[in-house]
Amino acid sequence: MRLPTSRSYRRLMRIRADGDPPAGASLPTGRAVAGSNPFSRRVIRTVRNDVWPLAALAGVVLGVLLAFSGRYGFHRDEFYIRESGRHLAWGFPDHPPLSPLLARIADELAPGSLLALRVPAALGAAVTVVLVGLIAREFGGDRRAQFLASAIAASSILVLASGHILATASLDVAFATTLVFLVARLLRTGDQRLWVVAGIALGVGLLNRVFLALYAIIVLAALASVGPRELLRGKWLPIGVLVALVIAAPTVLWQARNGWPQWEMATAISADNSRWELVAYQFVIIGPLLLPVWIAGLWWLLKRPDLRCFGVAYLALLGLLMVTSGQQHYLFAAYPPLLAAGGIAAAQWCTTGAQRIRATVSAMVVATSAAIAAVFALPVLPVSVLADTPLVDLNGEIGEQIGWPEMGRTVAEVLDRLPAEMRAETVVMADNYGQAGAVAEFGPDFIASGTAFPPVHSGHQAYAWWGPPPQKYRTVVVLGTDAPSQAPSWAVRACGRLTEVATVGNDDDIENQENGTRIFLCRDLTTSWHDLWPQIRRIGPANP
Repeated sequence: MRLPTSRSYRRLMRIRADGDPPAGASLPTGRAVAGSNPFSRRVIRTVRNDVWPLAALAGVVLGVLLAFSGRYGFHRDEFYIRESGRHLAWGFPDHPPLSPLLARIADELAPGSLLALRVPAALGAAVTVVLVGLIAREFGGDRRAQFLASAIAASSILVLASGHILATASLDVAFATTLVFLVARLLRTGDQRLWVVAGIALGVGLLNRVFLALYAIIVLAALASVGPRELLRGKWLPIGVLVALVIAAPTVLWQARNGWPQWEMATAISADNSRWELVAYQFVIIGPLLLPVWIAGLWWLLKRPDLRCFGVAYLALLGLLMVTSGQQHYLFAAYPPLLAAGGIAAAQWCTTGAQRIRATVSAMVVATSAAIAAVFALPVLPVSVLADTPLVDLNGEIGEQIGWPEMGRTVAEVLDRLPAEMRAETVVMADNYGQAGAVAEFGPDFIASGTAFPPVHSGHQAYAWWGPPPQKYRTVVVLGTDAPSQAPSWAVRACGRLTEVATVGNDDDIENQENGTRIFLCRDLTTSWHDLWPQIRRIGPANP
């Protein structure tokens, strides 16, 4: 692409600073020169004219997410994140420390509160809604396009689902959107100092989820391959990379000292993934009605040399995940620029032909998509009717928020039936972190008055790092595997007597991952916990 002369570039920058950028304009690269208005007045005008409508929409999303945050119950991943927060370290085998830190803060401020726990995820979704609109602004969209882009994000399953549950994947969407906004602004202004800001955002994002580094590398590779390459020259990009590495260094060092368990985790998960499910997932994750919108956004980006890198990055990441059998949500980071560009494409479509009809159709599509996304991603329906709908089959994450108190109650009932002298030497061993978190959270609520609830251990993921039970525990309440449930292999080998004593159900007959989990009583343990622990610990999905 031929760069404009410095005089013409300064003239264009003054026009862009004083008014809205024209929709679909091809943006030059190079060093921007500030407009004629003082900086503070430009900021105030931008907030008043551009940001507040997006912030108002984000406020609605935040309110909806918080209103539904207390329904159903904890997700299995939230049990794990909370427990990680109680064992804070610079790293864990399958996630960095930021999400556990936020869970720890919520637990300290409001112990056991789902609302407090999910506030960070809801705020991340609200920030994503605002930033998608601002990305559309950096792409050259007018105010209608910016608001439409934010509305598309707000009505997507991606944003509502990520804003409902506190998990590393949830906050990863917000960090990826921040990174895209900074790169988009750098492309528009040519101010390479933004590489340092992007490095800070990337570094903090890596403390939440290391997969963000892959998306950042792919975006840089796309810039190098399709341009504009001028922005990769100079000192600011290496400085930004260095800043990101310094911020993320503690968690990288933790992984290195512990044998890179995150890589082992990724390898184990990829073995269970389906490439075709990955492709099918992309047709619904934004929302079936919004499929034409984000595809139009992808095409809009690919047609523009100055913004093509974002479209190429999406296709490159999709291709890489197809080859490596990556998880479906690994592609979430690549969607924000597509949604922003989709807003511009939709706004342009509304300004041609029968404008009033097209605007009405667009509004109806967004509103209907929002309703579908809310039912699909949030606990909108009463639990009592879920079993009569296909919702849990379509979105298994809904089912993973149901039935945990019943699991704690069932384990407590097993313990109450044991003689007092046996109960004193009994420990609970869960097969996965969801079981461990649920039993530790709800079991004490159901145990007989005056009876201490035993410690809960597991060999799954970070629980393995937290160590085996003390040697004094020779009787074990063992939770079986799921789908279908059976006694863990270590228990079959190491228990002198292994007896099935109960089965976990849930009061609403929801067919989730733990419904039907069998519980066993292990007596006369034949091996020390020290020798047995290497057989119990494992990294991989909850259902091995």
